[in-house]
Formats: sequence, C-alpha cells, structure tokens
Amino acid sequence: MWYKKAESYKKMREWFDERTNKHIERVQKYCKKIENYDPEKFNGLIDQAKNHDKSKFEDPEVDPYVYITWQYKCKEDGTEFEAPKDMDDKMNMATNHHVLNNSHHPEFHCGKKVEVINRKDRDKPKELINATKMPDLAIGEMCADWFSMSEEKKSDPKDWADKNVNIRWKFTDEQKDLIYELIEEIWELK
Repeated sequence: MWYKKAESYKKMREWFDERTNKHIERVQKYCKKIENYDPEKFNGLIDQAKNHDKSKFEDPEVDPYVYITWQYKCKEDGTEFEAPKDMDDKMNMATNHHVLNNSHHPEFHCGKKVEVINRKDRDKPKELINATKMPDLAIGEMCADWFSMSEEKKSDPKDWADKNVNIRWKFTDEQKDLIYELIEEIWELK
C-alpha cells in the first residue's frame, strides 16, 4: 500500500506508538486506583488493564488507527490533514471493530455486530447504545479510559459523562451512579 511506504507514515506511526502507549500507561494507573478504591467490586481490573487497547496494534485496526491518531493530532495542532480516500472507510471499520471487540466500550455489550459508529463524527452518537449489560469491571476500565483521555486533553471526564451517559450510551441508574462515583472519588481526588 502506497501510504505505508511514505516517509510521513513512519512519522505518523511513531506518534501513534508513543501516544497510544502513554494512553495505556495512564489507563493502567487509573485502573490501579479504581481497584484499590473498591477491591471487592473491581477485583481483577489491574490485570484486565494489561491488555487495554491491545487490538489497536493488530490488524484490522493498526494502520487505520495510525491515521485516526494523526488526524486528531493535526486537528489539535490546527494543521490540515486529510487521510487518503481509501483510508476513510478503513478508519471507520477499525473504530467499529475496536468498540465491538473491547469490553471497556459500551458497544461491546449492546448485542449488535453491525456498524455502531457515527461515520461523520466518531465522538458523537449514531444511535443510543444499550450498555445496561456492562459489568462493573468493564465500567471501571471505561472510566479509567475516560480519565486517561481527560488527562491527555486537559479536560474533565464529568463533562464527557454528562454529554454521553444516557445520551450516547444507555446505562441503568446503578451504572450511572457508579460512573459518577468513580469520577468523584478517583478523578476529582487525584
């Protein structure tokens, strides 16, 4: 594939590896805090986090995620970037594959195996996803993921939760309470 041979791909891949590995390290740090906060409810979370986002380094996700990560970087830097035309569909398919195959994403628990990602904006809902079967351990890792992203972007995971809980993902009242408890106890007291 021509886009993998370009010198710019090497630079993009290096950024992807560095950024994604730092993200995983932060997720693991927050999973440890969450498990230590409630060892009974979150027993095994530290071990589970050892495989966080592992699929992003494997096919069919790795090359599209190099482009996704670079696209976000360019957007944050105010730099124009447009992925090759044939990569756009692969980026959407990789994101869909990722959320349907990693238990820290609500989509994993919705019972669907079809496209669940909004092709126009990955960060906005396509439809309300039923996450009511998501177990506490997966919610813990999901929150750790949100905390890692918030630390990276210098944002507040409560804002993300407010924009997505029961808007993008349908949770039970107990799940919602757990999410906000973790935000309050782990994030806000960090």
